[in-house]
Amino acid sequence: KPSRLHACCTHARWCCLLPSHAPVRSSLRAAMAPLHVDGVVADEFLVMLHHVAAASTALQQQQKGSKSKSKSNPSIMLPEPVVAAGRLRLCVARVECALQSLQDALSFCTSVLSLGALKSMLRMLVWNQAAPCNRCGFGRSKQPGEVDRRTSVHWALANMIVQLRGLRKEQRLRQRAIDEFTSKHRISSLLSVRVRRHVDRCRPERVRDANADSLRRSTVELMVDLLEEVRVPPLSAHPFFLNLRTKHPHLVRELCQEALQPILKSLDETVFSAGEACSRMYVVISGHVLYMASVQQQDAPNAQPTLVKRTLHAGQWLSEAALWTGWVHRGELRAVNDSLLFALDASGFARVISSHKSAHSFAAAYARKFVEGLNRGLQTDLVEAGPVDQ
Repeated sequence: KPSRLHACCTHARWCCLLPSHAPVRSSLRAAMAPLHVDGVVADEFLVMLHHVAAASTALQQQQKGSKSKSKSNPSIMLPEPVVAAGRLRLCVARVECALQSLQDALSFCTSVLSLGALKSMLRMLVWNQAAPCNRCGFGRSKQPGEVDRRTSVHWALANMIVQLRGLRKEQRLRQRAIDEFTSKHRISSLLSVRVRRHVDRCRPERVRDANADSLRRSTVELMVDLLEEVRVPPLSAHPFFLNLRTKHPHLVRELCQEALQPILKSLDETVFSAGEACSRMYVVISGHVLYMASVQQQDAPNAQPTLVKRTLHAGQWLSEAALWTGWVHRGELRAVNDSLLFALDASGFARVISSHKSAHSFAAAYARKFVEGLNRGLQTDLVEAGPVDQ
């Protein structure tokens, strides 16, 4: 029979207790180990931009299909994003981006010209000395398939030129994708500059262990800002976070920066499985995911388990229980197609909320209500608390 859960509030945070025969567990017990975060490499970030564009397009179609509903739905009609950027800051960012692009172009041209000059010199040297021995000579005969050192260097330089040209082509394709995204979705100039600089820093040849953490944080911050500008904030549809956004807008932004992490999943890829310890709430940003679970009813322990199956799309969430109590996944979640999800880490969420007294009190009251609802029905990852008291 499923364990009955309880929620209580302490001096600085809430903790959730299991029955008396079970050990006390805190909702902050999770996420001690580092989590895998997508989006460090530039190509992964561009895939995320594609998902952001898809989410924005889907929202626009939804608004056109039901204008009256969108006017009364606060999850759709959100306040305009606040862009704290002066003209001086914007000009500095544009100048830095232009200088970086110019430096990269000059570096590429210098490399190609230098290698091309060396290649030409080696070709002339080899041809001048190769007459007695059919180019692979230098005064002695060679075995079949044997190549001298100069010819090997010649081939190595030619290969390097090809690789440099390939890198340059990839960089141009990335810049074209960014330009198309920013112009189509009318991204502000400052944010567009930040995106270009971030993609430049995330090129595979520049990613190192030393800067991986800073790149991850920058990725999350940019994704949150982009979703704000295209009017699809990642937590806007959830009643708790919608209310928190109204009362503490800066707190929600801090929460996104500290505890939100992007996850890219491909077709039929597993997000989580039944029985795994859960320390994150998942929000679908783009794509579709399928949740399946076989759950035993609490009031009928001898009955057949109930099969739960639901497809979730952009704006929906699951595993919210991980934020309020000790939780283990009751089912399996798989990607129906290429999808982008955001994972809200339980420990980061509690740390940010507990630092604000009024927000902590609001969260503690919500936690009690959520756990009460969790005990009344089927304990699945799809459980929601319902309306939030203002």
